[in-house]
Parts: sequence; C-alpha cells; structure tokens
Amino acid sequence: IGREDEEFSEEEAEEEEDDIDNILEDEFPKDEEVMSEEDEEQETDALERLKGELGEKFEADVTNLQAIQDEFEKFLIPVILINGARKIHIVQYMLNMKLKPLVENRASIFEKCYPIGSSLAQKMLNLTYKHISTFGYWDPVKLSEGETIKPIENSENPVYPVIHRQYIYFLSSKETKEKFMKNPIKYIRQPKPKPTVPIRIAIVGPPKSGKTTVAQKISSEYGLQRLSIGEALRYILNNQPNTELALMLNWHLHKGMTAPDELAIQALEISLMGSVCNTAGVVIDGYPVTKYQMSLLEARTIIPMVIFELDVPSKEIFKRLLLEKKKEQSLPYPLHNSIQIIAVKNSKYRKNIYEIRKYYQEQHQNWYVIDGFHSKWWVWNEVIKKVQMVNKYMQIYLERIKAGKAACIDKLCITPQELISRLGEFRQFCPVSLAESYELVDCSVTESLEFAAEFRGHYYKMSSQEKLNKFLENPELYVPPLAPHPLPSADMIPKRLTLSELKSRFPKYEALVPGNINYALEYRDRIYICESREKLQKFLRSPLKYWDQKLPYKLPPLKEPIHLTSLPLPGYLEQGIATSLIKAMNAAGCLKPKFPFLSIKRSALLYIAFHLKAFNPKGSEYTRKKYKKKMEQFMERCELITYLGAKMTRKYKEPQFRAIDFDHKLQTFLSLKNIDPVNG
Repeated sequence: IGREDEEFSEEEAEEEEDDIDNILEDEFPKDEEVMSEEDEEQETDALERLKGELGEKFEADVTNLQAIQDEFEKFLIPVILINGARKIHIVQYMLNMKLKPLVENRASIFEKCYPIGSSLAQKMLNLTYKHISTFGYWDPVKLSEGETIKPIENSENPVYPVIHRQYIYFLSSKETKEKFMKNPIKYIRQPKPKPTVPIRIAIVGPPKSGKTTVAQKISSEYGLQRLSIGEALRYILNNQPNTELALMLNWHLHKGMTAPDELAIQALEISLMGSVCNTAGVVIDGYPVTKYQMSLLEARTIIPMVIFELDVPSKEIFKRLLLEKKKEQSLPYPLHNSIQIIAVKNSKYRKNIYEIRKYYQEQHQNWYVIDGFHSKWWVWNEVIKKVQMVNKYMQIYLERIKAGKAACIDKLCITPQELISRLGEFRQFCPVSLAESYELVDCSVTESLEFAAEFRGHYYKMSSQEKLNKFLENPELYVPPLAPHPLPSADMIPKRLTLSELKSRFPKYEALVPGNINYALEYRDRIYICESREKLQKFLRSPLKYWDQKLPYKLPPLKEPIHLTSLPLPGYLEQGIATSLIKAMNAAGCLKPKFPFLSIKRSALLYIAFHLKAFNPKGSEYTRKKYKKKMEQFMERCELITYLGAKMTRKYKEPQFRAIDFDHKLQTFLSLKNIDPVNG
C-alpha cells in the first residue's frame, strides 16, 4: 500500500508540473519563429485584406441600422440623419440643433396633430365627430404669450384649425400653428382664457397723425367697431331717418351748418348701443377735441377704457400733407385736406388738448401719449401693448372679484370722487402697515391707484407693491373683524398743516412785523411805530381800529443784525471762513504735501495758509495771484521728494546715465535745508 501511495503521488506531481508548464505557455507564449521572406505578407495584400474586412463590417452595420430604422418607423420614432463626414464641431452643432426641439418638446414627442381646413373643422364640430377645446376660438399660443384680446376671423386674418386627440384648436397664424404642433401639451396645460369684456378705446391727435390708420387696424385685427362722429351721424340718417334726432340733423345739414355737439353726442350714444360695440368693443376715432365735447361725454358716462394721444409735431404734419397731395390730382377748389383747413384744425386741436389731457389724467388716469413721429408699425405695437395691459388688469379684476377675492383697481378709470365714496374703514391709511407695525402710513399723498385694491365692495390703499401683494393674498387679516388694530379716531390722528392753515391758526405772530422809526406817531399818550408810509396813513385815518391792539404774551425774538466779530472764535470760523477752510483742507488731504526738511504737520499748515491766501474772495487780485505763484512753487518743491525717491538708485551712476534734470533737482533739494519756505 505504501508503494502504491508513493507511485500515485509521483504521478500527481508529474501531472501538476505539466499543468504548470501549460499555464506558463499560455501566459508567456514562446516567440514565433521568424517567417521566411517568402511567407511574409506584402503591403498591397494587407491593404486589400483590410479593405475587404472593413467593407464587410460596414455592410453588416448598414444592414443592422436599416433593420433598426424599420423598427423605429413601426413605432413612429423619428430618425435623424446627420452627415458624419464633416468636421467634429460641425457634427456636434448639427446634432445639438436636431436634438434641441426634441428635448424642449419632450412632453409631446409621441403626440400627433393634424391641420385641417376651417370648413372641415366646422363640419366635424357640427357632426360631433370632434369637440371644440376649452379654449374655444382663442389661440392657445397667443394666450400663453400674453394676448388678452381674441383676434377675429376674416379674410385678412384666417384661422388655422388643428386636431389634437378628440379636440379642435383654432390658431391665428401659421407661426402659432407650427409652435402648437411641435408641443401641444405645453399649450393645453395653461390656464383657460379669462372672461372677456367689451373694450372701449378713443384715439385723438392732430390731423394727419395716423388716428384713422390705427383705428382701422384695431378694428380689422380684433373686430372692434370703428366709430367717428361722421359715421355716427350717417348711421342715424341711414338707419333711423324718421326719428326726431335724424330730422334735427337734416335740418342743420340742409342749411349748410355743422351738427351741434349735443346732437352729435346723441348720435354717438345710439351708435354705441350696437351689438358689435357691446360684445367686442369700439374704437372712437378723433373724439373729443374740445372741452365742451369732453363734458358731454362725461355727462352721458361715455368713458373710454383707454385714450391714446398721437403726438406729432406740426412740421411733420404739413410734411405728410405735402407728400399726400403730390399723389393726388390738383383741383381749383379747396378740399377738406387743404393746407388752410388742416392748419385751422391743427391750431384748434393744440388749443384744447392740454385741458382735455389734464382732465382725463386727473380723473380717470386713462390717458396715454404715443409718439406718432415713429413709423406706423411702431405706433401700432405701442398701442396694442397698452390695450393688452389694461385689458389684462380688467380681466384679472373681474376674475378675482367673481371668486370673492381682493383685486387691484388700477387702470379701471375710477375717479377720485368714487374712490372717496367707497373707501373702507381705514380711509386712505395703509391697513397692512397698521396691522403689522402699528404705523399710520397716509396714502392720500399719491393720487395713483397703483397700490389700491377692492375687497367686499370697499377700496383700500396700500403704501407699496409689497404691501399690496400681502393684502391681495390674505385680505381678511387686514380688515375687520380680524384686523389687529382699528384706525384711531380723527382727533388721535396727526394732521399735516399747510402754510396757509398754519398762518390762520396764528394770525398774531404772522402780523408781528418790526416797525420803522421814520413812521412813528403819538395817540392817547402812546407812541406807535408803523412799518411803512401806507400803514401809517391807515392808522391816521382810522386810529380807533388799530390803537387798542394787544401783543401776545410771548413775543418772537427781534431780528437784530449780529456783527461777525462779536461771535466767539468757533462761531466766527464757522460763519466767516468755513467754506474756504473746508476747500483748503480738502485740497491738502488730496495732495498730502511734504516739504523737504520740514515735518508733515508744518508742511500741511503752510499749504493751507497758501490756499487761504490764494483763494481769498475778499483779497485783491494782486494778492491772490502772488500767493497762487507761491503755492505752485511750494507744490513743486514738495514733489522733489517723490521724484528723487523714484529716480535715485542704490548703486552709483555716472552722470551720463542719469536723468537729464536729476542733478538740478537734487541740488535744489539740498539747497532747501536751511531756507524759509514762505519767503525763500
């Protein structure tokens, strides 16, 4: 048994040695035998072999990519082709440009939109095959960009319906249609349109300022009714010829007279009752132009939401008129756009526009001045911006009031009288400041309603935008019954007095005027001194009226002149040379003078002394010039230290290697050692 074990162990050892040899051969293979020159592969053969291998791999990759593209197309996954043979940075740029819309519109990658025609969209809606979206006929893209007025569909502004899922959306332009189709989810997730209100706009300006052009543009874009006084009169005469108003208008017109303002305003009021004016809105073109017309509008509560004044200089008006007349045929009789008639209209407009502008700015704060000197496209953009801003304020106001929340009342044409009549418990004091810090902040000093709000039918004014935001967020915390502090009673609120009110409270102090001994008189054993000859004559004529006046218990101090030399030294310096001394010390602080071989303190004192002498307003011209020269010499000598410190080196330099004026300035510096800096 022992021998068998020994043999078995020897066999195992041999096998292990063989295994180790095999492992070593695998890990460290022996060097291949050097190939003979006949068996060595040539360069052309290697190139052919590599081309074949690469071609086979390329064909295999193309086949695989085509199979993958076919699978992508089955699942509607888009495939982007980019030319990879170009430079690497161009490939990266093209790749980013292709992937950017996919990343931005990743929420709508698997959404599909189908554009259709308007007639087909209406047919599908009528047959209930598709449904109209919650946006109605609003453009969702324009709505997300801040549009507050719904564009109207007509030949100039066609709509572009798009089907998305089970709904039809109406887009106002090709650009908005493309945006919507790229990312519909982005636009259908936004809040729904706010309630619309009819818009009432007025446009005034001198003749040829572009009023009618802007009014017609607004009318065609948004479907508003354009109304001028002439159109309102024609509407009455054509549609209501048998009414009393039409008969009175015909009576004036047949006699060659203009229609009175009273009749014109009645015609305008009737025209404003039309369906378009009460649903979409109206643009009043060129009215009012006089203060009386403005008062008639106010009496009938015809208040435009926005009034635009197109401001154009007279020179530009006549320039436009001449360019217009060049295109027209000349006639022997004057037309309504002749130079003479335009000059009269322009003069009348500029005479009245200031009072009209002032009234609307103070009462309704709805007047906006547009520079009409710019192009018509610029003017149009400015007008639309203002209209959308005001319309947005009104929409937010109606939405919040309907929900029972507080709403800002800015841009709502609220008059000061209406504001006063509807003020809340805190009158014009800020309720937020009173509640948070118990401070009485009076907001009546500002007439603007920018920080004013309405809550539960009452108006409240805040002192800042921050306070307004707090009030709009939680109005219940700042009004009764949850308000922590009520407004104090009227007698506990400090009141600011004007100068006239102050004088009315203290008439005696206001009347205390020192008399002139040249106008003295005696009456009933008393001497009276008057201020002037006129007052002396008054006393002489009516002595009983003035003789028994009583002075107050405490009199104000007499206004006696005080001599400058009688003041103490600090007062004398303050009243006499304070300004000059401050200027001298400021100059010394900027210059920081250091005279050679003198201390810093003495150098500064000498410079201040020279400065006071050189700029003494009461000194003679000769003295000022003399000390200005001395001050300049003093400053030059002070600069020697800076110059020599910069130019002088530790090692000795030969004279030919020194600066040109170095030796001269060094000699000057050394000569100042024992010299008097004032007289030297």
